[in-house]
Amino acid sequence: MALSLLAALGLGVGVAAKIGSPTTVGTVTQAGGSTPTTQSSGTAATKGIQGTAARTITNGGTAAQQAGALSTATTGVANGVITVGGIFDETGPVDSTVERDVVRAYFNKVNDAGGVNGYKLRLIDCDSAYDPTQAHQCTLRLLAQGVLAFVGNNSVSGEEPETKYLTQQGVPIIGGLGVPAEFNSPISYPVVASFVRDGWATGAHSSLLGLKTPAVVLVNLNFIQPAQKALLDSLHKHNIHETSVNLVDITKPDYTDLVIKLRRENPDAVLAGLDPYSYARFFQAMQRAGWHPKFGGLGLDKPSAQRDYGTQVYGAESLTSVIEPQDHPNDPAIKDYMDTVRKYYPNQMDAIDYFSEGDWVAAKVFVEAIRRIGKNSVSRKSLVDALNSIKNFDTGLTVPISYSEGPLHDPNHCFQWIRNENGTWTTYSGWTCIQGP
Repeated sequence: MALSLLAALGLGVGVAAKIGSPTTVGTVTQAGGSTPTTQSSGTAATKGIQGTAARTITNGGTAAQQAGALSTATTGVANGVITVGGIFDETGPVDSTVERDVVRAYFNKVNDAGGVNGYKLRLIDCDSAYDPTQAHQCTLRLLAQGVLAFVGNNSVSGEEPETKYLTQQGVPIIGGLGVPAEFNSPISYPVVASFVRDGWATGAHSSLLGLKTPAVVLVNLNFIQPAQKALLDSLHKHNIHETSVNLVDITKPDYTDLVIKLRRENPDAVLAGLDPYSYARFFQAMQRAGWHPKFGGLGLDKPSAQRDYGTQVYGAESLTSVIEPQDHPNDPAIKDYMDTVRKYYPNQMDAIDYFSEGDWVAAKVFVEAIRRIGKNSVSRKSLVDALNSIKNFDTGLTVPISYSEGPLHDPNHCFQWIRNENGTWTTYSGWTCIQGP
């Protein structure tokens, strides 16, 4: 039996518009003890991230960012159109265009059905290009264009600092990768489980699989430390001790050296937190070496990447806080998701994954909040009030989502476990809800 994983990055909206490009929109046209830790670099070092430090308050021992004042102005609302922004890695080593287009697809579906409360929806996206400086430039440009909120951000190197910055500016954020900052803001509304909780759940599940000495391989990003700590703390709590912790750059071109190192350590499994493209290079190196350890990693279910995994992925396990599409094709919510993406963005069907499902849910939550505003004025303040009123909202793809007013929003603690069986991901558990760390 293969094992579970730690948080990984599956990386990819709408009346749609792209900064610097013509904008055509649906029906609207708008412009354990100490452990060896090693770092394995690729062709370029992971860029450091410098964000403005948010002022903190203490709430039950948890540091929470304090939000800037929420405006009651109708920012982002004009001529019957509500405009939101989104920052996505569209070029560079990570491709988040599928996440962008899933939000677009949901918005287009709503627009084609007449909109919500008389409004059509428009997304302006900006390419952060896996560059934290460019991500911040995107934030400033989108704010200058007067967006109401940010929906579905998928910017691997930029999301942690930009979430803090947007919170300081009083700009609501719906959805995202699951980085720690999104769970420490009173105006951020995540929909999937946090990477920190992913790590804790992985440790607990590893004990059920009988693991004792796994190796840990993580992509070296600005938000990985809390997730790494949660994983190791959970492993140690269950008397599991890693052989080593290995941090790799997202641009690392070849994993042969790491495979040789890990094979010498003789771990009983590999727990990995990588992006789909890095997984491919890792699997290919293991395949060349003829080494087939038990393996786990979130975000392994991207069809376009899985073709490069080969048979090495067979038996691998993953945890997911959304329903897996591959073995639920007739589920009404999955069918709606798949059919809508296929209708508006058929070329993205091979790229849909765990994170694109999260962005579908984020778009759905945003539309629900606009619906709850009703005939009242749409502003950042009324949007946050509406989001805080959402209770037990059935997204179809996750456990029911609830929010409330307060410094933290952490609505999804629940996972299902999936295993790759000869090329198909199969769900083999019900929802398991994890309260730690």
